[in-house]
Amino acid sequence: MFELLFLMSFTLHNLEEGIWLPKWSKYAGRYHQQVGNNEFRFAVMVVTLFGYILTFAFLVAANSNEVIKYLYLGFIMMMCFNSIFPHLIATIFLKRYAPGTLTGVFLNLPIGLYLIFWQYGNQLEVNKLVIGFVVIATATLTSLRPLFKLGRGLFNE
Repeated sequence: MFELLFLMSFTLHNLEEGIWLPKWSKYAGRYHQQVGNNEFRFAVMVVTLFGYILTFAFLVAANSNEVIKYLYLGFIMMMCFNSIFPHLIATIFLKRYAPGTLTGVFLNLPIGLYLIFWQYGNQLEVNKLVIGFVVIATATLTSLRPLFKLGRGLFNE
């Protein structure tokens, strides 16, 4: 059931970002490109939907599909890393709260680390976990600009 708890914390994290990050991005300088409300909210909605689909696939097929298992755990690892960089690092360096820091550090990080290292840790192959992380992080990072552009086009800010 920690998978569902992580999904709820991930959702809260993305809601926090969706509400406050566009305004914050105006002051973020090199730490985050400036984004409009609708383009960012569209992108974060798509990423959140992807997280739901991946979690569902994991809950249904993880025992029989190792690829889904490691992509899901890579997704969790990406969100744990995301709690530190950019959120916590940006908050420290900018001396201004970066939206997503609290939900990332106090929800995503501990729940995610629990899932990866305590719930599934004895069953994991580290190299496959790292590959899952790299695949998910790369896919997510490379999809953000196109999602922002699509969101701008769909919602004409």
